[in-house]
Amino acid sequence: MRAGIGYDIHRLVAGRKLILGGVEIDHPRGLKGHSDADVLIHAVIDALLGAAGLGDIGRHYPDTDENYRGISSLKLLRETREKIKLRDLMIENIDVTVICREPKLASQIPRMEVKLSETLSLTPGTVNIKATTNEGLDAVGRGEAIAAMAVAVVRRTE
Repeated sequence: MRAGIGYDIHRLVAGRKLILGGVEIDHPRGLKGHSDADVLIHAVIDALLGAAGLGDIGRHYPDTDENYRGISSLKLLRETREKIKLRDLMIENIDVTVICREPKLASQIPRMEVKLSETLSLTPGTVNIKATTNEGLDAVGRGEAIAAMAVAVVRRTE
């Protein structure tokens, strides 16, 4: 078994849709970024790439490449799943923590878990997502940004 850790943070801005875990969330601001800026999925991609020994998200999907401008992070996650398979690895489990002051995510988490499980062809319960705040501390705690941390465990296929 191998484990990887991922982290991402994006600033909240007006005029963008808020996409987290592949789910559009009703909110007056969205995340600024080259792609759809889905911090949750970006952290998962980094964790999976790390567990597979494949570097990081920037190496595979650079924000300087116009092919990735506005792209759905779900598409990048599907591509990452294929990279994992090519290494003869399978995903054992994924655990994610989203850190934000707003919006409250508890009601959206089941949809996000299903979306990630389906995208990665995983059985229900393999993906776990939690949300917390930073208790008013730093840019995330003040509601200026959203961050996510993820851990992924992979193992060799038999």
